[in-house]
Amino acid sequence: MKRVRWKYILAFILGMLTLVIGYLLLSVFGGFRRPSPAGIVDDYGSICFWYVDQGSMQASVSPKGCYSTTCTRQVLQTGSAVLDQDSFQIFIDARFVLAETSRWPLPCTENCSGGGMVNFDLGQLEVGQYEVWYGDEIAGKLNVYSGLPTPRQCIENPPGCSCEVCQDTHAPIVEKIEARM
Repeated sequence: MKRVRWKYILAFILGMLTLVIGYLLLSVFGGFRRPSPAGIVDDYGSICFWYVDQGSMQASVSPKGCYSTTCTRQVLQTGSAVLDQDSFQIFIDARFVLAETSRWPLPCTENCSGGGMVNFDLGQLEVGQYEVWYGDEIAGKLNVYSGLPTPRQCIENPPGCSCEVCQDTHAPIVEKIEARM
């Protein structure tokens, strides 16, 4: 009887020790951290609209700033799009959570596609001019044509800006995000 009790006590102690060691390893090497406020991007860089073959209007939102594809990890991309056909308005909101990664000793690639995109399917749109809202502000206008194919249209933030012209691609991601705050 005493021998059985020691086996149960030993099994209990080893089980508890395993849990403690597992928790310590997970907390040290697990990488589960809250994103820093500098890594959360609520502003848009561009909002683009285009039709697909089935006649459905598509929209995509990219974050404001220039983020290298090799040195940026996309933690979260989420958003919403609401279409009001009666008042010809489109309401869009998006949030991006990005984290800097290292490729040391290799440099980051000099491109601006690392921030990702949030895509929406808006369905069929009536012919006319739509006001596009991002959050509480009007971002721009979208023209939907009748009889002619509607070309791809993009709204840039700031207007007339493209990644190659307005963004410095050599600065680290954290400096770029903090600079806009």
